[in-house]
Formats: sequence, C-alpha cells, structure tokens
Amino acid sequence: MVLRALGILGSFRDGGNTDILLDYLLGRLRDYGVYVRKVKLKDLHIEPCYGCRKCLELGECCIHDDMTNIVTPDILQSHILVIASPVYFDNVTSLTKVFMDRTWCLRGKLRNKVLGCVVVGRGYGLDSALVAIHNWALKHKMVIGDRGVMGIGFKHREVLKDKRVFKDLEKHAARLIELASLIYGYWLKSETKY
Repeated sequence: MVLRALGILGSFRDGGNTDILLDYLLGRLRDYGVYVRKVKLKDLHIEPCYGCRKCLELGECCIHDDMTNIVTPDILQSHILVIASPVYFDNVTSLTKVFMDRTWCLRGKLRNKVLGCVVVGRGYGLDSALVAIHNWALKHKMVIGDRGVMGIGFKHREVLKDKRVFKDLEKHAARLIELASLIYGYWLKSETKY
C-alpha cells in the first residue's frame, strides 16, 4: 500500500511563505515514499457552504463545483491531510475557512485521517489559526499529528530566514508518517527517527 498525502494551500500568493513551507513538508513526506498532491484553493472555484443541509438527505454536497469534483475525491483517497494557511486577523484565510465549511457533507468520512498543520504569520494569531484547524479536524474525528508548525514571516519569502521552522517541519513529517503507519499498517521505506 502507498500512503497518500494531500496538501491544501489556503494562501492567495504563489511562492509565498505558506506555499514554501507546505512544499517543504510535502517534500519530506515524499522522501518517506508517500504519494503527495497539492491543491491551491485560490486556483479553484469553490462556493461557500449554503447551510441548506441537503447533504443530510443526499449524502453529498448539492453544490457542484471544484470542491465536489476535484478536492473531495482527493481528500477521500488521502491518508494524511495537511492544511496550510497564512494568518489573517488571528485566524485562517477565507479560502481555508470556505474549504473547511464545505467538508460538512463529509461527516464520518474523514475519521482517523491524519492531520498536519502549517500556519504562517508575523507573530500574532498563529495559535488561534492552529486552534481553528484543530477544531475542524476534531469535529471530523481526525487524528491530529501534533501541535502543527508555525512559521514567522510577513514579507515575501521572509520565512526562509526562520531556520527553526524547517527543523519543525522535519519533525512534523516524521510524526505524520508515524501515525499514518500505525493507523494504516504502512511500513516505512526507510528507518525513521522520531
């Protein structure tokens, strides 16, 4: 069996701080033999949740857009789901929040998927953005890998100066692999130091 990881990028900027950190984390997962895929929410057409609750009757979302046609199938096939968002007003971006809201129709289908988190900001709001992602995952009964990774950066590519964050990403990748291996019975391609 090949483990699959999906990275969800909630940033509006290509090549920005959050994109850099998500790519680094996905690269480490790839080094472990995981099949990785990244979705940039900004490039997709995703409507907000209407709150219509039709998904309770239908068993799926009634909104047919890129969330239902592209993102949801990728989520359901993944063992590890990494949410990466810049911090906007002490929270995740609107892109990330719309994504999270639209998973309401997936209740029960994300159970025991392993969650990874990456948030980036200039210093304030990092914890509350992580809490928003954690609360979303707990609602879905996902397994939270660990606290998540917080990068410090405001200016373009400033996160590259934060040497600590890359060590944290290495540890985060190892923990995500450890949990996915326990849950899905995956044997690592190389010995892992946790």
